[in-house]
Amino acid sequence: MKKMVKKTVAIIGDIGKFCPALAMAAVQQDLRLLFISRNEEVVLDVKAQLGELQNATEVEFSSCEKEGCWEADIIAFTRPEEIEPVLFDRIKQVSTQKTVVVVSHKPVEASEHEKLCFQELLPHSRVVELEIEGAEFRIFGRNSEANQYVQEFFEAAGYQQIQ
Repeated sequence: MKKMVKKTVAIIGDIGKFCPALAMAAVQQDLRLLFISRNEEVVLDVKAQLGELQNATEVEFSSCEKEGCWEADIIAFTRPEEIEPVLFDRIKQVSTQKTVVVVSHKPVEASEHEKLCFQELLPHSRVVELEIEGAEFRIFGRNSEANQYVQEFFEAAGYQQIQ
């Protein structure tokens, strides 16, 4: 009998304050979390925040964005406004046909969209932008299959979609 391989979610951004919904969903859906950061202090902080969660789900850390995104089934940006554009050059090849979730914890200003258009920077990825406020979220994306997957992912973590 074949053993099912866990899906991997690579989390890029200010992982020191990562999205708690990702952690909840990882435990509930038996996912593997791969935090990507070059900052050792941030990695230690996340390990401390995760505490018991590390026992409930598989958690790993990497300092290489390209390698981490290559391993991932889903790529999540938790602080999109802080992403350096050069990062996209490093991960473009390995993010093809993958779902890329852009998580914002505040309403996205039009000027922010103009600054970084993830779909243009990662044209062969299935980009879904997600705005979270409290326990509610909104989804923006062109790929209906990816939108549906992300919706189910966050609803499983106890979040409610609003229109």
